[in-house]
Amino acid sequence: MKQRALFLSPALGFIALALFVPFAYLLFLSFMGEGYLYGEPTEATLDNYAEAFRNPVYWESIVNTFRIGALVTLATLVIGFPVAYIISVSGKTWAALLTVVTVLPLFVSVVVRGFGWIIVFGREGPLNSLLRWLGLIDEPMQVLYTESAVIIGLTHLLLPFMVLPVLASLRAIDKNIIDASMVLGSRKWDVFLHIIIPLCAPGFVVGSLLVFLHVLATFVLPAMLGSINIKMIATLIYQQVMIIGNVPAGAALAVILFVFTMLVFGLIAAIKAHLNFDAKPLQENEAA
Repeated sequence: MKQRALFLSPALGFIALALFVPFAYLLFLSFMGEGYLYGEPTEATLDNYAEAFRNPVYWESIVNTFRIGALVTLATLVIGFPVAYIISVSGKTWAALLTVVTVLPLFVSVVVRGFGWIIVFGREGPLNSLLRWLGLIDEPMQVLYTESAVIIGLTHLLLPFMVLPVLASLRAIDKNIIDASMVLGSRKWDVFLHIIIPLCAPGFVVGSLLVFLHVLATFVLPAMLGSINIKMIATLIYQQVMIIGNVPAGAALAVILFVFTMLVFGLIAAIKAHLNFDAKPLQENEAA
């Protein structure tokens, strides 16, 4: 036990220095006045939190952030699962090629992709040109600087974070379970619904958490595709700290975001425990 503690001490020390100490300072700043970092005398106050809960702009940004996060998570799940399934049943060459195609966008800057979507969504861009050519619209449609543009851009940005965990879960499924169920007379749809989907649940949970947390923290793409029309909490934190210079107010918003995020974590953990996403009992029952 002492050896384990000795081996873990460097990692625990790094986590404490890199995570807990900065967060403690962030929490401390959230109770300070606007002029604290400029050397002005100030006392501990709850004004930053009072303003955050009193100002409807902040509440709107919090609701927008979590709603967009949920929609992007759902979109990546709906799109990502078929992609992961196709990769899992493909041969080695095609699986490797499709995996590279899925991961490759991660090597492209978010700003570059944002400018690409701006071109696509522009009034004279490829999307409006295609819709007019098909006769679906007469006048250019306003897509840029809307919530739809932000959701599409974030879905494209975060899709690999859903595909990879789901793919790992699919590849971990014992093929003997599927073969046994087919031999016993199960239909393909029943196998898919009652065996593959439940055994992929850990991948769904991990992928959903990765996507949702990225949406909560991102501010570059929403600012590019949504401008001032789409208010998200990370964008407001950036504005408070970098533009307005009110670091304590930004710290209070960051703490509020952290608390709401932990509540979401707790909710997901409770759902996971209630549904009991465990593959072992299912495998044992199928083996029996």
